[in-house]
Amino acid sequence: MQKYISVSQHEILVYDGGFVAKNDAKSVSNNRARFPVNRLFSWSPVFNIRGQEYPLFFSPALFFNLVRDRPDVVVTEGEINFINNFSIYLYCLIFKKGYVWWSLGKVRTRKKNIVNSVLDPLVSFLLRRAACVMARTTWAKRYYVEHKLVPESKVIVAPNSMDESLARAEVDESLISKLRGEDTDYVILYVGALTESKRPQDLVQAFSLLSKNPKYKNCELWFVGDGPQMGMLRSLVKCLHIEDRVKFFGKIFEGVGSYFSAADMVVVPGLGGLVINHAMIFGKPVVSRLADGTELDLVVSGETGFLLEDESIENMAEAISKVLLPENLERMSANAKAKVDQFWNMRVMIERVNCCIEIAGK
Repeated sequence: MQKYISVSQHEILVYDGGFVAKNDAKSVSNNRARFPVNRLFSWSPVFNIRGQEYPLFFSPALFFNLVRDRPDVVVTEGEINFINNFSIYLYCLIFKKGYVWWSLGKVRTRKKNIVNSVLDPLVSFLLRRAACVMARTTWAKRYYVEHKLVPESKVIVAPNSMDESLARAEVDESLISKLRGEDTDYVILYVGALTESKRPQDLVQAFSLLSKNPKYKNCELWFVGDGPQMGMLRSLVKCLHIEDRVKFFGKIFEGVGSYFSAADMVVVPGLGGLVINHAMIFGKPVVSRLADGTELDLVVSGETGFLLEDESIENMAEAISKVLLPENLERMSANAKAKVDQFWNMRVMIERVNCCIEIAGK
């Protein structure tokens, strides 16, 4: 957002539903945004139904803020924000404005249940009335088109990208030399929350298998992130007798680029997406399981890493070992960086966002 505001010719107004008391890591306002933010009070309960979490977000004053500020185009998160999207739909209907539906499509690991039979018709109503659908991945576009939710001409893929120039600028070379010891041959990196859905324990087990190979006796596994599974992971590492080769750095926001730069490759064992883009900004090959669709655009097996199509720990360990082969690592690293520089980057994203805004503003 900061990058877009700095280069856009539009006047940008940002609403955020986060509030400090909750310390919501995904809230713009709680992460000290460097641009003006209109923070709205929100009610955001999370319901657990048949083992799946359903977060709901509702900002009661959203409609009144829209009426007061009178934006010409509204860009809104899609399905997850569907309650607030009724306020946006009503505003756009009354004042003849357009809104852009920004989404990653269906959460690929979520199973259909009774909740969908109630909510899907409401979401479809709002989705079809959007002026444009801004899909975060090619997979999301295909999902919308193949399920006949919206026509293909109405969907534009705006790659969900990080600011690669900003990410690279935060690298601290002196920190890299401290992070990586002289005796370390390879570093495997995990970046993200330590939660069950991201399955970091599978990576620990795969690393344990890998470490039995003498070729990888000086290989390290780094975890950058925190979460409810931290204690379990530390215990698992001790049980597997690999505590001297696994490092936990905790949650790091500023300067995380140094950790990507110091590593040789990145593994995404569970849900994720943006981390793949972040890794490839630094030319790091990625081994990924089923994620949010980003992996299908960026991870080309044998070229920029490997896509895993099953939940086998053995296959994950084998894919990691293939990436680390000297004849593969350098080539895949170059391919990963080229993928970002040529295709999946902030420049392309801004171009596509502008296209969506132009369509909605007509």
